[in-house]
Amino acid sequence: TLHVDASLKGIGIWDNLLRVGYHYTFPPHLLGHDIFVYEALAVVSALHLLSSRVLFTRTVNIFSDSSNTVSLFNFLRASYSLFNDLLKFSVDILLREEYQLRVLHIAGENNHVADALSRQQFPRALQYDPDPSSHLFQHPQDALGALKK
Repeated sequence: TLHVDASLKGIGIWDNLLRVGYHYTFPPHLLGHDIFVYEALAVVSALHLLSSRVLFTRTVNIFSDSSNTVSLFNFLRASYSLFNDLLKFSVDILLREEYQLRVLHIAGENNHVADALSRQQFPRALQYDPDPSSHLFQHPQDALGALKK
């Protein structure tokens, strides 16, 4: 189970079971998109991150505080081609790894650590978990081709 969040600065991913956080800061060439793009990219990044692990279950739960993102991944349909590219990338992972993905909504006020990581507010993240491990992660390059300006 992962919690994800995005800000206009970057992405935060929090694994509350392992107490490990991941953060990514957007480079200048990825700035200027709508927050919804970044929220969807956060889910794709979390799924990509999980695909590099050995999981004991095939059901993947990702919590997002963006109801638009929850709908996007539950219906696997979008009218904007950029989102379809992100969905295709995700479905490729799901098929390859034989995962069942559930993207669930969490209220923003309950998504503290992922929110703090997405904003690079590391002292704030420590207020909610005083002993986390935090790592910089590399976003999935293949999923980002459509984001390049």
